[in-house]
Amino acid sequence: MTQDRLPRFLGPLGAALFTVGWTIGSAVFRVPGQVATGAGSMTASLVLWAGGGVVALCGAYCYAELSVRLPRSGSEYAYTFAAYGPFLGFLLAWATLFGAPMAVAAVARAFSDYFAVIWPLDEMPRRMLAASVIALLGGIAVLSTPASTRVASIAGVGKLLALLALGITGLFFTGAHPPTPSMPASAGGFAALGPAFVAILWAYDGFASVTTLAGEVRTPQRTLPVGLLLGLAFIAAAYVGTNIVYFHVLGFTGVATSEAVAAQTLGAAIGPRSAQVIAVLVMCSTLGTVAAQCVGQSRYYLAPAEDGLFPAWLARVWPQTKTPANAVIAMSAVAMLFVLSGGYSAIIGAYALVWYPFLALALASAVVLRRRDGPPQGFSMPLYPLPLIVFVAGIAAMVAASVADDPRALLVALFVPVTGTIAYSVYRRSRVSRTLRR
Repeated sequence: MTQDRLPRFLGPLGAALFTVGWTIGSAVFRVPGQVATGAGSMTASLVLWAGGGVVALCGAYCYAELSVRLPRSGSEYAYTFAAYGPFLGFLLAWATLFGAPMAVAAVARAFSDYFAVIWPLDEMPRRMLAASVIALLGGIAVLSTPASTRVASIAGVGKLLALLALGITGLFFTGAHPPTPSMPASAGGFAALGPAFVAILWAYDGFASVTTLAGEVRTPQRTLPVGLLLGLAFIAAAYVGTNIVYFHVLGFTGVATSEAVAAQTLGAAIGPRSAQVIAVLVMCSTLGTVAAQCVGQSRYYLAPAEDGLFPAWLARVWPQTKTPANAVIAMSAVAMLFVLSGGYSAIIGAYALVWYPFLALALASAVVLRRRDGPPQGFSMPLYPLPLIVFVAGIAAMVAASVADDPRALLVALFVPVTGTIAYSVYRRSRVSRTLRR
């Protein structure tokens, strides 16, 4: 297999920091207000953040079992293909074909938006800057996978230290909560929980990112479970702790009505220069996330190409760099197109409705593989199948609440399966035609 030529270089701590570097991007600085509005109270908001961590933990147990059983790059695609065959494998790969670079584009755009806080930029220069960030970090991923993961790991440490500094600053704040507008009447309720939980899942998205590099870690039976669980522990603690600080400084209404909660928190604690401080924090954070994504997201192109579902050139490993350079270049190029075209941020919310059902299907392959091949060796999820049930239930609740909030979202959720089925039919016909010509 082509990816067997990729060196195994990543250990447990590096895997955990890679996970932190990927996952903690801009969400913890931007979405707590949306979560608080949907939750309706401080307690409910913190429960949602902790609940998101529990759902992610259950998912991490599932990932750990599957990645140890199938230590192959491509994670969800690899599990789906092994359990259900090429058709569902192709549909999941089809979903990631555009979704993976879309996520990269969103994070790179967050970098340019916060850069504009320090150095004002119009719309087109922001797009150009975001595209340049993708090009730079994608280029590093082409030249050296270890170098890219080191960038992500260093950024992961920096993110944790930055959030710790934010927390300490906020907890020493003793002033009164600043005056804020009244809460919107739509706060709380089942329909409002949909967008709130989507925001939280987006914040935790990446908790299993190291499994995209399962074919490139040392001793997968140990590295993958430790990296997954340790990284997630760091992330959940950072998220819940940071939100406690936000509520301590701004009060519930202040958080719920804020679109820049971290900036307002530091503004109340240290004064008007806080906007620049937060801008630097978010810029560093997003750089680490994009560095990790340029490595991990490209593996969603590599694995299907190895199985003949995507063009074979995407599976090529460059002998000079020992990286899947073609896959990295292709994914980065699509991400740059998204970021240059703009208008993709609304698609990200819709994409969550497309991606998470596929994700639940991928992790449910643990049941199929246990029945077919017996219990896994090396790591088994504790209390099987409870973690899988909790994770799938969390995804189902998110989808149901999102559809209740906007029934049109159901049509968006069907777009990828329908177009993917058409594309697979074309692929099958072309393959049969090539076989007959031989």
